[in-house]
Amino acid sequence: MGAGKFISVLIVDQAVESKGILANAALVLGLTAGRELSQSTFGSDVVDGDGAIHRYLTNIGHVVRKAGQSKMRSIRASLAKSPDVLLVDYTEYAAPVDYDSYSRSLAEHLGEDIKYRAIYIYGPEEIVMPLTKNLSRLE
Repeated sequence: MGAGKFISVLIVDQAVESKGILANAALVLGLTAGRELSQSTFGSDVVDGDGAIHRYLTNIGHVVRKAGQSKMRSIRASLAKSPDVLLVDYTEYAAPVDYDSYSRSLAEHLGEDIKYRAIYIYGPEEIVMPLTKNLSRLE
């Protein structure tokens, strides 16, 4: 990925009210995205006053927003074309326990029919922010 300031954005489906579903989606997306990010996006381990080690955290800017399905699909379609953007999505079809079921279910749906629970975006601020800055904050 190119030089410049990068940002991390999580967009969740504004219609999902279950904190459990949102937490699950965020966890899955974080684990998946973390596999792809360079080591420079993480700080080092830190030590508290008692000498206990706390594992490193990300050191990049991040925001959490919410949007409706149409907006999520539009943003995803726009950013999917950029080679400098990491895009990971979590659809309602990802809920089955086994990955083969998820894969088969997703293959049966066209892009405009896919319902997203959340989308994770990591990329250059000048590409990502214009598409996400006006979305409402998740509260």
